[in-house]
Amino acid sequence: MTSAKEQFDRQAAHYNTQWNTWSEALLRWLLEHADAQPTDTVLDVATGTGFTALAFAPHVQSVVGLDVSTGMLAEAQKRQQEQGIANVTWLEGAAEQLPFPDASFSIVTCRVAPHHFDSVPQFLAEVRRVLQPGGQFLLADTCVLDNQPELNQWQNYVEKLRDPSHARNLEPREWRAAMEAAGLVVEKVEEAAPDGAMQLNDWLTKAGCTGEKAEQVRREFQNASVEAQQHFQIQELPGADFTFVWQRVVAKAVKP
Repeated sequence: MTSAKEQFDRQAAHYNTQWNTWSEALLRWLLEHADAQPTDTVLDVATGTGFTALAFAPHVQSVVGLDVSTGMLAEAQKRQQEQGIANVTWLEGAAEQLPFPDASFSIVTCRVAPHHFDSVPQFLAEVRRVLQPGGQFLLADTCVLDNQPELNQWQNYVEKLRDPSHARNLEPREWRAAMEAAGLVVEKVEEAAPDGAMQLNDWLTKAGCTGEKAEQVRREFQNASVEAQQHFQIQELPGADFTFVWQRVVAKAVKP
């Protein structure tokens, strides 16, 4: 199985401004709901190429962007230098084993990453541990639907075909239960407003998915059930391409 580190080291350069526009509404949601203060210390877990960390930086005291991929962190550092932002540091590390003392941060963020994690419960236990009492956790990720096993199975299957480091998109109700089980007080779990459709060929390129694997994914979209076509708004385009929309979940929880 391809690890997230291997996958994202290889594909780091593709996680560019176009990728960010696919999830920009999610970033706005995180910023709006964090109500960040100049005294806040932020940890952005699985920071990737640093968009979320750098967006929070002007509003807070300091930000740490953590990722398993040194390739992603190198891209994040370049972006930081281009923007002239001084209060962000980058660190290599895993979401399930955060390399920080207890109660190190007042805000922890994580955007469009947990579907790659080995253990969401372990990640959330670590979030709770490194948050200060009263600290906030803000999440955004792709998700599957509550109580729709067939659609959910199809979505996770094509995700994993495209990117072997994909673990699983969770249902919103699973996120609520997992945060509560970790001892966080859940304030919001809701479906995010869509950013608009993604194009399949661009999406495949982001993951380095080519050849027979890419053809398999295309066939899945070509042969998707009527229900999947409707729900994911699958539209065929010229050039063996498709547009589609994934559901995303946003959530806010607090450490008591």
